[in-house]
Amino acid sequence: MRKITAVTLVLLGLGPVPEQGRAQPPSPDAPPQRAEGTQEAPDPTARALARALDLRLTVWRGSGRVVHAAHCREHRGGCRARIAAMARLFATVSRRHGVDPFLLAAVALRESGLNPFAEGGAGERGIVQLHPRGVGSRVRFVRNDAYRSRCRRSADACQEEVLDAGAALIAASMERCGGAAEGLGAYNTGRCGETGYSRRVLRERLRLLRLAKTRPTPSAPALLD
Repeated sequence: MRKITAVTLVLLGLGPVPEQGRAQPPSPDAPPQRAEGTQEAPDPTARALARALDLRLTVWRGSGRVVHAAHCREHRGGCRARIAAMARLFATVSRRHGVDPFLLAAVALRESGLNPFAEGGAGERGIVQLHPRGVGSRVRFVRNDAYRSRCRRSADACQEEVLDAGAALIAASMERCGGAAEGLGAYNTGRCGETGYSRRVLRERLRLLRLAKTRPTPSAPALLD
């Protein structure tokens, strides 16, 4: 998957990014800032992901106003604070496991719509919907209700441990199955092989790549899917 990651960065034309100041409200093109205010070099991958996710989670825009998905805008720090935090996590965790960050983000969108507090019919939790009797049994966010409630206060909603477990499973599945489509099928069903799920995730990845290269422009009010 390191080759796929490298190809992704080439497609996006990502290179060194100059330091930029803070913006109020934060723009998806601005480098994500740490909540603690610590200084760090802007991450071009996180910036590209933040831009794509900002557009992907927009449900309405017009007359200078942007409305994001309900679960995102309900975060008390604002939707863009959550998007910036999630973009940083996708970039960091994907490097840790050698998984394409846009693929990891696509899995999260297909699984939960990027809602950290989504819950599946079998108790799956987190943005990549970890099963409580699978790898999720070792993840505090999945198994501890009180901890999960406290996580609502933070922009990243304690999702690093969720993504870490999900990315490790995705990477292992792709290695075992010999490809992204086959590995995603295994992530979803436990068996190697391309499925409708894997095709949907790969289409979502391409959509995110396109959005990452799009700069929003003023337009008439329009509903976005």
